[in-house]
Amino acid sequence: MIKKILKFKTILAFLVMFLPLLALAVTQKEMEQARTIAAKAYIRYANDGSGYLDDLNPKTMEELEASLKPKEKENIKAFKAIPVPTDYKDWNKEKLVEYWAVTAFQNKGLLEKGRGGRLRARSQINKMTIAPPQAEGGGTSSPTTPVAHVQPSDTASSQNNLTSLDSLGSMAASPILENDDNLDEELNVEKATNYTWVYIMVLGILVAIVVALVVYAANVMKKTGNQSSNEAYHQKEDLDKLEHYESLVADKDVEISMLKKKLEAATKQNSELKTKLDAMASEIGALKAASKAEPSPRRPESKETPSNRPVLRTIFLGRANARGIFVRADRTLNAGHSVFVLDTSDGFTGTFRVADSPAAWSLALSNPEEYLETACTGHDLYDTYDVSRIITETSGTAVFEGGCWKVIRKAKIRYEE
Repeated sequence: MIKKILKFKTILAFLVMFLPLLALAVTQKEMEQARTIAAKAYIRYANDGSGYLDDLNPKTMEELEASLKPKEKENIKAFKAIPVPTDYKDWNKEKLVEYWAVTAFQNKGLLEKGRGGRLRARSQINKMTIAPPQAEGGGTSSPTTPVAHVQPSDTASSQNNLTSLDSLGSMAASPILENDDNLDEELNVEKATNYTWVYIMVLGILVAIVVALVVYAANVMKKTGNQSSNEAYHQKEDLDKLEHYESLVADKDVEISMLKKKLEAATKQNSELKTKLDAMASEIGALKAASKAEPSPRRPESKETPSNRPVLRTIFLGRANARGIFVRADRTLNAGHSVFVLDTSDGFTGTFRVADSPAAWSLALSNPEEYLETACTGHDLYDTYDVSRIITETSGTAVFEGGCWKVIRKAKIRYEE
């Protein structure tokens, strides 16, 4: 009987300790936080100019969208179109990471550049803590304890049964005794009193055994827990390092790709310049040969007339790209595309300024990073709150190369309300 009671107590202790660890599941709040982390990583990689997102730590999509600039608000639309699963309550952390750091980034509607954020999303979602779900009904239910039935036989067996029932302590409710009247009649009070010290000694031994088992189990669990926590810590540290290196490799791949494009453009431009240089050399050689063969007659001096003076031409330009090249040129102001006005007298060099037009101001102020940053300098260009117009304080300089106008010196501007 004693062995059965001890075995029952040991099993119950282990169940109490381990059951909460088996109940981890993903909540709606954690699902929303993982989705927000993945969305932030996507739009961060989709636009190189979204570095301000590194200082933000939103928990929901609403908090994230409230802090975004126009460019990121446009990019996040594709990520918001990704469906949110409804069976996440049965997920664990691995399935949560798998969906928002892998499956979501394979959606066809996402920008290819933004897919590079999957490594950052995986790293940050892995750092989340999945909390155990709250028990329903405001508390935990106590385990059902079997009820002992005591049948009266003789005085000694009745006392032994009562001693066994007392040793259960808090594990069970008070047992139901059947045939109480018959049992009371058979009890011998004097004999029970003589054996009281025996019951006390047995009870003390049982208590000592239970305490020893509890201490032993606690030490074993503590040792196992320390080993598991150390292994988990080292595994997490190695995983963080691996993800960090993978992120660095991905960033370097992007840089290499950009450098290759710049090299191709420079090679093409060099080839064009070399062709022009060869043509000019041939033309100079032909002119020298002609001048040696026939001396040119002396031209009569003529006074300069207004018709011989250089004509000033005006060209309306669009935004300048990352290489400082204006991507569009028009003879007249083209609303929705024209931002700058360039004046040139020789077709090779000129000065430019922001067009004095509400349409050009509105377009430039909608995204200063895209329309102004590569061609202008000024105080706090990103702060466009209550700004209605743009004033050019110093005109910029541009040259005509490879069939395009290129920024040589940026214009200096300021905002006015």
